[in-house]
Amino acid sequence: MPHRTVARQELADLMAVLAHPLRLALVLELRSGERDVTTLMHAVEASQTAVSQALARLRAVRLVTLRRDGRHVFYRLAFPGMPAWLDGGLAILEDETAQVASVHDAISQARRDLGAGEPS
Repeated sequence: MPHRTVARQELADLMAVLAHPLRLALVLELRSGERDVTTLMHAVEASQTAVSQALARLRAVRLVTLRRDGRHVFYRLAFPGMPAWLDGGLAILEDETAQVASVHDAISQARRDLGAGEPS
């Protein structure tokens, strides 16, 4: 079963890279196509150094690729289906948020029913 261990570790490493807000923002920004570093800097409101370092991490796990055109470097997603996969994560968050809101509403209604009112 060592192959399972290796596969789990690789997937965990990939998810750890995506867990950083700037790297995630870059992946989401690249969903609409190829971009250069300057465009990405403005889109995610981060410094050139931060964007370059984040892109290097994304390249290390093969999530983005680059294309050079003279002095310009353009980045694109290696897997165009990545944004759809991330949208699946948002669906989980939406469902979880709806459940939390539902519980909160039920507690608030119970407080009203008991005449306790809302907490201050």
